[in-house]
Amino acid sequence: MHSLEPHNLIGASPLFHHMQPQEIEAILARLQPVQFACEERILEQGVWHGRLYVVRSGQVSVILKDQDQDAHHAAHVVATLGPGECFGEMSLLTGEPPNATVRANCDAALWSLSQADFIALMASCPTLLRNINTILSQRLTRANQYLLAQQTAEIVLLTQLEAPEAPAERNLAYQIADALARCSRQRVLLLELCAQEEASGPHFVLQSRQLRPALLSCQRDRTLLQAHRLPLSTNDEPNVPAVATLTETREELAALTDSNVLPLLDNLASCYEYILLAIYRQPSLALQDMLQQLATPQRIKRKITLLSAAALTGALELKGESDLFITHVTERPTIGVQDRYAQLTGQPIKRLLPADDALLQASWQQRQALAQLAPGAALSQTVQFVARHIARQTIGMAFGGGGARGFAHVGVLAGLLEHGVPLDYISSCSIGTLAPGMYLMGKSLAEIEQAFLQIQQGIVQWRFPRTSVFSNRGIRMMLRSLCGDTRFEDLETPFAVVAADLSTRSGVVMERGPLWLAGLASVSLPGIFPPVMVGDHILVDAGMHDPVPIRLVRQMGADILLASELGEQEPPALTNANTWQQQTEGGAHIRAPHIVDTLLRSYDLAMATVGMHSIREADIVIRPKLHRVSLRQFSEGRKFILAGREAVEQMLPALRQRLPWL
Repeated sequence: MHSLEPHNLIGASPLFHHMQPQEIEAILARLQPVQFACEERILEQGVWHGRLYVVRSGQVSVILKDQDQDAHHAAHVVATLGPGECFGEMSLLTGEPPNATVRANCDAALWSLSQADFIALMASCPTLLRNINTILSQRLTRANQYLLAQQTAEIVLLTQLEAPEAPAERNLAYQIADALARCSRQRVLLLELCAQEEASGPHFVLQSRQLRPALLSCQRDRTLLQAHRLPLSTNDEPNVPAVATLTETREELAALTDSNVLPLLDNLASCYEYILLAIYRQPSLALQDMLQQLATPQRIKRKITLLSAAALTGALELKGESDLFITHVTERPTIGVQDRYAQLTGQPIKRLLPADDALLQASWQQRQALAQLAPGAALSQTVQFVARHIARQTIGMAFGGGGARGFAHVGVLAGLLEHGVPLDYISSCSIGTLAPGMYLMGKSLAEIEQAFLQIQQGIVQWRFPRTSVFSNRGIRMMLRSLCGDTRFEDLETPFAVVAADLSTRSGVVMERGPLWLAGLASVSLPGIFPPVMVGDHILVDAGMHDPVPIRLVRQMGADILLASELGEQEPPALTNANTWQQQTEGGAHIRAPHIVDTLLRSYDLAMATVGMHSIREADIVIRPKLHRVSLRQFSEGRKFILAGREAVEQMLPALRQRLPWL
């Protein structure tokens, strides 16, 4: 590299741009030449030096968080400086030790200024002060860009309280890590805070690239950190998680007292997108001290607790906010059973993981993850839910109202299921209740379609219009027949139905109690069917309040919000009536529509208008292409099923962008 001598330094260095002749003379009189060998440190982070340097020849690297010679790697080098560039000025301005280390990349020659000379020049050379301000501004921008570019892992504390008689449950930590790698398509590290011989992750390692050095080993030899940067996937194989432990042996774990082990996670954070810290038992005092250091939200982003049903003895005290999952549940994992566990623990429950010792044992013996061995098993599905919960990929689906157009929901539901889109939380309004409600009860798509065809027979039940034009007797009988005694608590997926309460003039969420009653209230169109009386509450269809209850599924816990919307493709138009009003003057008058059609068309118009606002929070709106049809013409609705399927196909690119594993 070329060398900058004093006579050409002034023009080449940004520090000395546009200097006046007298300023140049003052600067040249104070510059002192210095030499540094390759790899020699010129400035040391946190150590006062008291000099400003300008590179004469060679190159130097600016390194952050550089704690020892063996820890240097590209992730910490924030800048490389060549001839003409300066460093050390910030330390001289603030009087504080430098906040970065500067190291010579090769034999380097520099010019230097002492702090006293630097301060004197600042007072006598105003151009120098202006140039320094410009340099500092540019470096601040560069530092911000560096920080934004760094990949920082989301650290999740995974506490597993397993039953002593169910050792196979310990596999769940690896299963969750594997599912997280698959659903996020990101780099995942399962770091079990125990000795390697006590860990479950290493048992599943079939590829050498998965097993990473123990954290204590990395503390002793920081060059081992480079192993954590090795690739975890190939073109022919899917993402797999990396696994590591706190120590290699039980003896090392018992003797562990150095609380500086876990802060090495700051180094690992640039190697992965997710780090799962797994704890299986009451941590030692040393480990508790380490975890206390990590307790800040800036480090541990989320806390997950897996509590075995067999280990539950009473109210659970969770330190800090933790998402609680109950594992090894021998009963059918319904909402009602989940409610019972919530009462026992005094904590809200995110999900129940069903007991399946045979599957866990087979997974252990065959050294295969659940996703490979039995992807359709109930336990595999709920493990995937935990992983998607960590990756913020849980899905909430809102099914909107629309009368006979509700047939399209059958096609939407079928299309989503065929493409493997899980529905973790479901909300509905009006006719949107029928398709998902029957699906959650275990009905086939053919049975759901047949139920829609039965609605036409139950609608036209004329009555003296004191409270409504039609009686709801037929609809009531049909819903009682379809639902029987099934309650929301009997379902395995959180499901909520919205209605409007005329007594309080507000929306009502029904998520407990008989399904048939919620369905009847949700389809009780004002004036068409009588309201449903529940105590002092007067419940009617919520189509004019929240026809596509997308906000509700967010409140239920969903991360990604989908909406199946059956309204108009465009907002209702505002038309000037003068033209067609003049055309009808003196002509024959068209017969006014029946009162039922008037009410239904008015309701349809209101629902379309409100629906535009209702779906604003949705991430993806599935909107089948439907022609105009009366809300009660169910005999014409069958053709809309195909439109629902086609709408899902059209939205697949958007779905895959949100769900990379589809």
